[in-house]
Amino acid sequence: MKLNNIYFIWAHPRSDSLTAQVVKEMQSEAVRHGYNVSSLDLYRSDFDPILRVEDEPDWDNPQKIYSEEVHRLFNELEDKDTLVLVFPVWWYSFPAILKGYLERVWNYGLAYGEENRLKDKKIRWLALVGGSQSGFIKYGWEKNMTDYINGGMAYLGVEDARIDFLYNTIGVEEGITDGEAHYHKLFAEAREVISSLRETSEA
Repeated sequence: MKLNNIYFIWAHPRSDSLTAQVVKEMQSEAVRHGYNVSSLDLYRSDFDPILRVEDEPDWDNPQKIYSEEVHRLFNELEDKDTLVLVFPVWWYSFPAILKGYLERVWNYGLAYGEENRLKDKKIRWLALVGGSQSGFIKYGWEKNMTDYINGGMAYLGVEDARIDFLYNTIGVEEGITDGEAHYHKLFAEAREVISSLRETSEA
């Protein structure tokens, strides 16, 4: 699949957040590399993260018709060869709105089950961690989140998936004294997630 269509899915309640700035940096990098860029800003799209009865998987019916919103949002993924999910780490996991998106939209019969319609896509996850890398690793959270996401990707049949972490996004740990330089470094790390996609395409 050589479509060069990249789709960003991101979650943060503030449009001026660091998460939002990181997404903009990544989108600019994607444009620079020739991608057609589109995105879903979960908070400002009025997405409803609550899985109601109409969107509950029916294990006996992989052809179940879900709500219009679910099919519309899943259809937005069909012509994209690369998906990028960007989010802050809250309670060592996703924001609830992103979890709701995964539960509702990446649903049985669409993303997994008899049809794994995401399996040929590249999927990248970028998690913004408020604290230090050393602390996150020390208590096993980096491994836990990596295993959790990789396990989910394997369940969908996705072979080209990776999660990266940006650390010290609050900038108060590990003796950071030059905040501006620190955030420029974070932006560079985020752009590298996009530029490295070309390396995997050409390998």
